[in-house]
Amino acid sequence: MRKDYFYDRLKDRLQYAQEFAIDYSVYLKSVEFTKKTELEFYKNKKILFILNKILNLPINTIKYIKILKSKFTYNKCLNEIEVIKKELKNYNE
Repeated sequence: MRKDYFYDRLKDRLQYAQEFAIDYSVYLKSVEFTKKTELEFYKNKKILFILNKILNLPINTIKYIKILKSKFTYNKCLNEIEVIKKELKNYNE
């Protein structure tokens, strides 16, 4: 196939998607780290932990949904990277 404008846009999109995936992986790791530090903080304060979870149930539910959405977006981005790489490989053949 002839390399053209679309090929250049695919390369740009691949670079953007790779940077986006790196940023999202850093975000997801920071969320995991925050969760670990929270568990460590409440390790000896079980009653306070339970009260905090009950009082903040709506907020915690929204945060959980946001994290699930982030994981979905991250996986979608990884899938997009694979598809773009295959398309670019077709151009190079």
